[in-house]
Amino acid sequence: MKIRKLLKIITDILMFADFIFLMSHEVVRDLSAHGIFGVALFALFILHHILNGGFYRSALCGKYNSVRILFSATAWLLFALMILMAFSSVMMSGAVFTFSSINMASWSRPLHTFSCSWGFLVMGFHLGLHLHSRLKKLEQAANGKKSANGKNSARFISLQILWILIFALGIFCIVHSQLYVYLFWQNAWKLSAPNIFVCVAEYLGMTAGMIALSHFAMNFLQSRHIYA
Repeated sequence: MKIRKLLKIITDILMFADFIFLMSHEVVRDLSAHGIFGVALFALFILHHILNGGFYRSALCGKYNSVRILFSATAWLLFALMILMAFSSVMMSGAVFTFSSINMASWSRPLHTFSCSWGFLVMGFHLGLHLHSRLKKLEQAANGKKSANGKNSARFISLQILWILIFALGIFCIVHSQLYVYLFWQNAWKLSAPNIFVCVAEYLGMTAGMIALSHFAMNFLQSRHIYA
């Protein structure tokens, strides 16, 4: 494996783990650590984009089909949400770092929770887009050779049901954790998880649900391309 590719993987894993920690602030409740890890997340975000500079160099090249549009729109949306996260963090820095002279505005906290919550979900969707080819290979291996009448195998159908259940799990975790309070810009506090293990499990469930959603979206777009 090339060093650059390995560095990309390590950076993405660290970003995901850092994001999970930051989203668990309601349980951890350590503002100093939250601020430090927030700065680390933005530093990893910058490194991620440096390592993936080819995306920007090729943005104006070639044709855009539906799949490329989805990839690009998701990447730019995540970029915008990360900028909002950084901006709102700076506007709240006076409540975290003693060296900051910025007084927290009334709108900075809801903007921060809004951008972080949507950013986390979009990150999961973005991750799913990159995992789609691997999931597709898994489906093809499960399907094997179709029967004489062209029907899908039982293992393939079971796998599709599994994707649906995983997506439902993601929705359940969003509702159970009350993340929707932040997703829809309600200037309130959502329910706190009973412990760090439940909190992390909920965010992992949301990520899995978004990966399943992106897999469905890619299958739909690719099927339209094939049968167009």
